[in-house]
Amino acid sequence: MNKVPYRGMPPTIWAPEAPQLIREARMSIVGYETEREALQEMLPPGLSPHANNTVQMNMYEIEADQSSGFGAFSLTYLTVEVDGHDSLAGDGTVPIPGRYFAYYWTSSPRVTAYAREGAGIPAMPGVRTAEVKDGKLTSALHLNGHEVITLTASVTDDHVGDLGGHLNYYAHRQIPEPFGGYAALSQLIELPLPFTVKLFDASVDDLTFSFPDGHPAQKLAPTDPLNITSLLYGDVTFTYSMGRVVHDYLVDEPVERV
Repeated sequence: MNKVPYRGMPPTIWAPEAPQLIREARMSIVGYETEREALQEMLPPGLSPHANNTVQMNMYEIEADQSSGFGAFSLTYLTVEVDGHDSLAGDGTVPIPGRYFAYYWTSSPRVTAYAREGAGIPAMPGVRTAEVKDGKLTSALHLNGHEVITLTASVTDDHVGDLGGHLNYYAHRQIPEPFGGYAALSQLIELPLPFTVKLFDASVDDLTFSFPDGHPAQKLAPTDPLNITSLLYGDVTFTYSMGRVVHDYLVDEPVERV
C-alpha cells in the first residue's frame, strides 16, 4: 500500500522551524496546590503527580521583536508537576519537578500550529490580558470573551536575583485514526527547555478560576483555602526546544482492538 506523507497543519498556517527563542518575556509563573485526584486524571500512563500536588500556571505576552519567529502573542498554560523527572537550575543546586502540559491557550494561530505539530501540546485559542496599576498586577485569561482565570499580585521592579537552568516539560502527542475510536499515533514527548531569568520581588494576592459549568479545566482550580507553593515573577529568556519521544504507547503498550 502506498503511504501518503503527512503534510502537517493547513498551509495557510505557517509555523517556524524548531527550536525557537523567546527573549525577556515578563512572566508570572504561579505554583498552587489542587486536588490530587484531578491531577491524576490529567496525566497519561507513565507519569504520576508530584507529592506536592502542584499545578504551575504561566501567563505572559510578548511583542514581535522578542521572538525569533513567533511574532507577538499572549499565552496562558497549566502544567501538572510530575514525580521522578526533575531538572536542575542554579548551577545544579535547585531541583525543579518536571511539568506536563494539561492546558495551553494562546492568541496566536502560529504558536498553536508550532505547539501542536512539534510536541502535541494541547494548544487552543485564548487571550491573556494584563495591567499593572499602583504596584498591583491583574492578569486574566479570556476564552470566548469570558474571563476564566484571574490572578492578582503585588509586584515591584526590585531586582532580587538571577537564575538559569533547565526545565523538563512533557506532552501527550496523539493523532486519531480517521474512523475514530483509536489512536494512529500516541507518544509521550519530552521538551528540555534551557532558560535564564531576571527575578523581581512579588507576591500573589489571589487566584480564581471561573470556567463555565462543565469545563474540564475547572477541575484544576486551586484548593480552598488558596495555597501558593511557588512564584516566579521576572523576565525569562528560553528556547522552545525540539520535542523528543520518550515513550511510544502504540509500540511499548499496544492496545488490543475489540
